[in-house]
Amino acid sequence: MNKISKKHKSYDESRGLKYFQNVLVILWGMLLSIFIFVENLESLFLTKKPDFTWNKSPDFSSFFNFYDITLIHPWWFMVKGGHFLGFAILKLLLYVKSKNLIVATIISILFAGFTEILQLFFGRDGRLYDVVIDSMGILIALLLVKVYHSIGLTTRKTLSQNK
Repeated sequence: MNKISKKHKSYDESRGLKYFQNVLVILWGMLLSIFIFVENLESLFLTKKPDFTWNKSPDFSSFFNFYDITLIHPWWFMVKGGHFLGFAILKLLLYVKSKNLIVATIISILFAGFTEILQLFFGRDGRLYDVVIDSMGILIALLLVKVYHSIGLTTRKTLSQNK
């Protein structure tokens, strides 16, 4: 295979990878959106059918309610864990796509805030404390990436010193 063919093949593979990364980020965002905007998560899990309701005049002051954080229902840990994990995964996917930790973190946190506010329009309880839980997942993902890179740099230094 000549140099031009190798270069063209490498370009096609790179383009295919970028396309796959785009699709993965979009699909993950859509999955998060279904969980976020569905009227009743419990019903979704039990019936496997999403129901959506539009509220054209939401109560924006409810975004700042903290009284219901202590109302633990059977799905509470799964729902809050889903917030944490879902946005951590989103942040990691965005980082892999963008190769920029700061950009991926900012986009993820903005998406978390945006979706919580939008929940108010879908008959759901969009809450500031859920943005905090989402952000904690995002920041843990940031920390994991930094640790991973730190370990990688240390390993590469050690290997290069041993040569």
